[in-house]
Amino acid sequence: MNSEKAPVRLPLSTVTLVFGALSLPFAFARHLVSLAVVLGVLAIAFGVWGRRRAERHLLRYTDSSIRHARTGQWMGLVGLAFALVMWVLWRTNILLQ
Repeated sequence: MNSEKAPVRLPLSTVTLVFGALSLPFAFARHLVSLAVVLGVLAIAFGVWGRRRAERHLLRYTDSSIRHARTGQWMGLVGLAFALVMWVLWRTNILLQ
């Protein structure tokens, strides 16, 4: 019997990808900017957690799930930055002038 286990998906990798992807369009919707901030922060937190877990357990998780977590983390970071900029622009009424 083979003692090596087949690689499994990294927990929350798909959630990280979806949260990161949703933070981008929500950052540009006036009433969804705060939701974009929350989704961006969660995507970053889940991405960091996933990377740490993947580094600690080498060859345990599939490459695609690690890639999803990394991509979601970066999209969450970009979505968070966009959301914060848009929040400031909406708050200062620069967009309405």
